[in-house]
Amino acid sequence: MKIVITGAQGVGKTTLAKQINKHFPDFKILPEAARLAVEAGYKLDYIATAETELWLIAKQIELESIESKWVADRCGIDLLAYIHHLFSDESFLIEFATKTLVPKFSKYDLVLYLPSGQFAIEDDGVRTTDIKFQQAIDERIRDILEKHKIPFVKIVGSPEERLVRVKNLLAFK
Repeated sequence: MKIVITGAQGVGKTTLAKQINKHFPDFKILPEAARLAVEAGYKLDYIATAETELWLIAKQIELESIESKWVADRCGIDLLAYIHHLFSDESFLIEFATKTLVPKFSKYDLVLYLPSGQFAIEDDGVRTTDIKFQQAIDERIRDILEKHKIPFVKIVGSPEERLVRVKNLLAFK
């Protein structure tokens, strides 16, 4: 089973992934491609380049190709949303990302969408804390979910309430 948690930066994806892993240890947490990109020397968000995005696409596909049970706190949906937002004038990159990533979305067994506006954005030194940027990415994610008819479950509430909701969902899978 492959679970992806989608949402803009700072909405609690990593917290939820860790909670799922703690209660369901057979679900491995996939590394986050964006953090691996920073470790590899790439710049993210406003200063990202097309080269960064191509690296991220390849890395995301590599990470998601693992056959075991996993939960990902960042997925191809998020990546496509960031590309649409940051590179709106780069039609080649958007077209390439769409053709490459969208077919992979059908491999997700459960898509959990965490909307923005539930919590303040924590400054972790990697993500931007710009609320307008967060809202713009959130809107792009919702557009992608709708446009590509991706089945998803919207998860809201406190971290504890979110976990209860996910536990209930997994009880029926």
